[in-house]
Amino acid sequence: MNFSERLSPGQAMDATTQRAIGSTVRLLCQVRLAVLAFALVLALLDGAGLLGVFLVLLAAPFSFVPALNWETRGRVYARNGLLLAADTAVAVVVLLPLAGSPLMAVYAAATAALWGLFAGLRLALVMAVPLCLYQLTAYSDGWRGLVTGIAGAALTVVMASTGTHLGRRLRRQTLLSAELATAREDEAALAERLRLARDLHDTVAGDLAGLALTARGLADRLDREGARPGTVEVAHGLSGAVSTVHQHTRRALGELRDEDAGVAEPVTEIARSWTERTGVPAAVHVAPGVDDVGAVRARHVRAVVTELLENVRKHANASRVEVALTTVDGAVEVLLMDDGVGLGDTPTDGRYGMRGIRERAELCGGGATWAPGPDGGTVVRVLLPTEPADGSGRASDVVPDRATRAPTGRPWTAEVA
Repeated sequence: MNFSERLSPGQAMDATTQRAIGSTVRLLCQVRLAVLAFALVLALLDGAGLLGVFLVLLAAPFSFVPALNWETRGRVYARNGLLLAADTAVAVVVLLPLAGSPLMAVYAAATAALWGLFAGLRLALVMAVPLCLYQLTAYSDGWRGLVTGIAGAALTVVMASTGTHLGRRLRRQTLLSAELATAREDEAALAERLRLARDLHDTVAGDLAGLALTARGLADRLDREGARPGTVEVAHGLSGAVSTVHQHTRRALGELRDEDAGVAEPVTEIARSWTERTGVPAAVHVAPGVDDVGAVRARHVRAVVTELLENVRKHANASRVEVALTTVDGAVEVLLMDDGVGLGDTPTDGRYGMRGIRERAELCGGGATWAPGPDGGTVVRVLLPTEPADGSGRASDVVPDRATRAPTGRPWTAEVA
């Protein structure tokens, strides 16, 4: 859909366009108000009387009101066919006191540019037809009057086209400015993440590494010196816990620095590490195109998979887990199935892990659902909308199998056992 079609009556003008053309709309409305002020003076000087004054005052609100509150009511004016028709009629009527004056061409040109700005070229040209016809007949007889009328009508048509192209350019500039602002925000966020990563590496990560070595040395020494089995077991448990915390910290450092590019390899590594810690086999299936979802969504996908696996470790008592990553309807779908104890009476928003996954999905404009598996266990589906690189919003054609069966026949598969 092009710009002019999107701004036709009966359709809502988008907020970006309303904001982009606001200053130009106010300028053109002010030009029309200035011409109306001259027309009022001419009506009084020429003895047009109350009729001329009435026509000028009738037209004034159609310029004064949009100039005053375009930011809040602009889309209403642009899509209201009755208001546009009334403005057309009033614009023709207000030319009567200006007949034969150059101000008539100025008012008609400003009006046509205004219509082209927010109504689109085709509609603006249709609305400008009465203005052009009136100008062709309003000037004095003879070649001079005919040429002046033709010039005024041509100027009206040109200004309608100019207004349309100006609106498009202003909208593109506004979108570009928004993209640049977003890029600067992303750069600031990246700089802050790097600062946090450095601080975390220099303080917490280093202390945890030393503590892990100390705890492991303590456990080995107690074992060598023949301490009671219970004490040795506690020491080994402490060493394992500290090592796990250190691994989590290192993973957080990687996320802050965004060192893990893409989805397939990082998610496979996450599942492999999880399997080594828990002893539960985890199979990972990644469809083509998932690695192209964008850096921000890739981080969300990695975080979601990590949290889902941790939920399985803490609550499911499963003997096998399967993770499938695909794209469907313009979104990345994370599908996790386990053969554990299932949800039971647990509400899907009752645990912090579930709540965090749902909040992360909603932050991306998606959602998360939990359901019983076909053969027991739990099936979790998380949708994370993608970030199209070309602005087309086109999703991959790969559609995942539904939760009633395990995904099979994936083109790219890595199994961790």
